[in-house]
Amino acid sequence: MRRAVLVGAAVTMALSSVSCADKARASGETVTLVTYSGYVLPEVAAKAFTKRTGIAIKVISTDDAGAALNRALLNAGSPEGDVFFGVDNTFLSRAQDSDAFTPHRPTGLVHVPKELQLDDSGRFTPIDEGSVCIDYDTAWFADHQLEPPTSLADLTDPRYSDLLLVEDPAASSPGLAFLAATRATSGDRTDQYWSALKANGVAVAASWDDAWNTRYTVNGGDRPLVVSYASSPPAEVVFSDPKIDAPRSGVISSTCVRQVEFAAVLAGTAHPDSARRLVDEMLTESWQSELPLSNFVYPARTAVKLPAEFDKWAQRPADPITIDAATIGAQRDDWITAWRNVME
Repeated sequence: MRRAVLVGAAVTMALSSVSCADKARASGETVTLVTYSGYVLPEVAAKAFTKRTGIAIKVISTDDAGAALNRALLNAGSPEGDVFFGVDNTFLSRAQDSDAFTPHRPTGLVHVPKELQLDDSGRFTPIDEGSVCIDYDTAWFADHQLEPPTSLADLTDPRYSDLLLVEDPAASSPGLAFLAATRATSGDRTDQYWSALKANGVAVAASWDDAWNTRYTVNGGDRPLVVSYASSPPAEVVFSDPKIDAPRSGVISSTCVRQVEFAAVLAGTAHPDSARRLVDEMLTESWQSELPLSNFVYPARTAVKLPAEFDKWAQRPADPITIDAATIGAQRDDWITAWRNVME
């Protein structure tokens, strides 16, 4: 899902190992986490993990989540690393159908609500959840004396011509989530809905990074409506320079669709024990407690205290759009093909 890319780009870091005790300590082993470009390693928890186990963590991040997953699938059996993070519920079935991942079920799953445990193959561990939504630039709408849209249907209104920016659903996780949301709400009329969006001047970005950091008006672009996250507003406050007291972005809650992100051990890893230990660590309370302000997502683990900034400014929609992962898996390719037929 995203988010600390608001201030920059991918993070690649290795944490120094310490001596003693187990195999990892004796060898100074490094476990490599493969992920998407918006991911930020929870630094305090990662350092504590290295100090405790001797296992250093290296992060390889590239592309949006969908493209990063495609890369992992192409490297099935000869992975770039040891653990993959960034499979979400829209791409879950594609990952489940591959042989790029190997089984592992952390004991920490007992602290994760059943509704987030969407995988029955024993390979994909839910790490966080959030909502993909339409965000809007409150200052832009105020300056133009225009009320922001309040629903997906409003986005086709001529008043919002040439204002909306979405991501390519073939490569982008939030882009696919938004496409799924339109399928859930428009059903057999989805193609007509997208035709109306096209006629109303919708723009398509290759990735969330490009959409949010380059083309959204809050960050100097020309589009005041963007597919992003319900948790994007607190990131604006945390990373603002100069500092601001409130976010400029608002969230259209009726457009929000739930997104769950998973981690999995990569098949063919050279460090299977360390890879499993890292996935286990990602469900610990210390790791989970850093997720809101490192990646601007809600922890998958229950009863984790949220930071004040996140609790104040992030929105947790009371009734997000939900789509069964199996339905997405069965229909995803057809949806994308239909989308391309309309948009290209």
